[in-house]
Amino acid sequence: MIDRAGLKVDCTGPIWRMNDLASAGSRIDWGRLPGVRDEVRSATADYLVELIRTHAPVYAPTAFGVLSRMMGTDAFPRQVAMPGTTIGFEPFEEIRILRRWSATYLHHYRMWYVWCARRDYPGFDRAVADRLDEVSIGNDPKGRAVLSDDPRDGPLTDLETTALANALRAADELGTLSPMESVAVWLFLALGSNPLNLALLRADDYQPLSDPGTGAIVHRLKVPRIKKRHAKYRTAFKTRKLNPEIGAKVAALVAANEERARRDGWPHGDFAMPLFVRASPRSTVAESDHRAFAMHLDSTEVRTLLINTVDKLGVISPRTGEPLRVVPRRLRYTFITRFLREGGSLKAAAEAADHSDTQTVITYVNLRGDLVPRLDEALALQMAPMGMAFMGMVVRSEAEAVRGDVGAPSRVYHHARDRGAIEPVGTCGSFAFCGLTAPTACYECVRFQPWLDGPHDEVLRTYVARRQDMMDRGVDEGQVRTMDRTILAVAAVVRQVAEFRQGDAA
Repeated sequence: MIDRAGLKVDCTGPIWRMNDLASAGSRIDWGRLPGVRDEVRSATADYLVELIRTHAPVYAPTAFGVLSRMMGTDAFPRQVAMPGTTIGFEPFEEIRILRRWSATYLHHYRMWYVWCARRDYPGFDRAVADRLDEVSIGNDPKGRAVLSDDPRDGPLTDLETTALANALRAADELGTLSPMESVAVWLFLALGSNPLNLALLRADDYQPLSDPGTGAIVHRLKVPRIKKRHAKYRTAFKTRKLNPEIGAKVAALVAANEERARRDGWPHGDFAMPLFVRASPRSTVAESDHRAFAMHLDSTEVRTLLINTVDKLGVISPRTGEPLRVVPRRLRYTFITRFLREGGSLKAAAEAADHSDTQTVITYVNLRGDLVPRLDEALALQMAPMGMAFMGMVVRSEAEAVRGDVGAPSRVYHHARDRGAIEPVGTCGSFAFCGLTAPTACYECVRFQPWLDGPHDEVLRTYVARRQDMMDRGVDEGQVRTMDRTILAVAAVVRQVAEFRQGDAA
């Protein structure tokens, strides 16, 4: 038969494989419905064929999964197995009242039963279908994790996002991540995408432009859309602009993939070059009408790539003190909530997140901010270990620092305005010019080496006072949050210096 995208699906054997790039395991395995009599199995097969023709590839396996789960209930296996028995209302009542299954499962079960009953298949009763139609199922709650600010499933706070970004920058600088690992996390952070959006990306979706006036590179990425109205993959795109930092990493990954293809040879000429490349072609895809996607990671693999990379970074959540749990949905929540908090409209947020309307993003409107009303020195020192804002290394003196022998050109200075003094606080270990504001940006840099005897306490007091002045003047909260990150980084240095000295005293 032909699915909604116009591709073939073999529905003749015990296993039906969908044309689904979202997951390698998207299939219908009839072995999961044991003991079901022939007429019920035939009706169910016709229903699933209809879903394959009219819905996305994942829909039919999801509906089938609900029915296979029904085999673990009391009433359903008995009624679908016994010849001449009508499937009554009891299985539905069991999963709704006794087992309290989610609304999604209830909807799938009801749709299956009503579809079969309306077509007078044996074993189904129109009166039962009418009764099912009268039941109010409702919907599963949307936005609960967002509105409750759930520390495990809700959006990341600004401090958590900063901790993740700082750990990622440090890993990039030190080369502890592969280009593919790094780009995956950066794109999830920057785009708020679903895993399938990224799984469908190809090398030629990265389209840099050179500004004729300045010569600067404008990094653009054509992101494939995956909404319901687009039956086929990669038929609609949304061009997103990347900042220079992320754009350069995407460009490097594209170049690395092309070099690998030249060095090792491309497996087959009609396999497209994805952005996230598999080690070898996926055989089930290579033998299907989707063969061009054989070297793409599927969305499950992209999701796993994100989770494993964040685990490798070892980020600790500042609000829980535990390893930061990151999945694509959390970063999607984070992207939308930040977009709305920074003044974006519902319509613009829906467009940025590739939603078809504003009904989903409206659940993010009531999210409370996570700005700390008053951040003094004591609180900053208490929060510093969990903030992961300082990624560098404290050294005892300039002589111990990387590039310490260079002297003044490598020193980072603090301007003590109240005393009219400019004093060194550490050494920059980078061999390249970064152009960022020192020492503000330095305390968050993995290459910064604060000196043990540097005036870091004074730097902390200066930044705390500057933050309070910004609060008093009603400066935009986004700018205040930026100052929070710097304060936590300096506070972390102050704590490490104190620990150094305690160790020496002991």
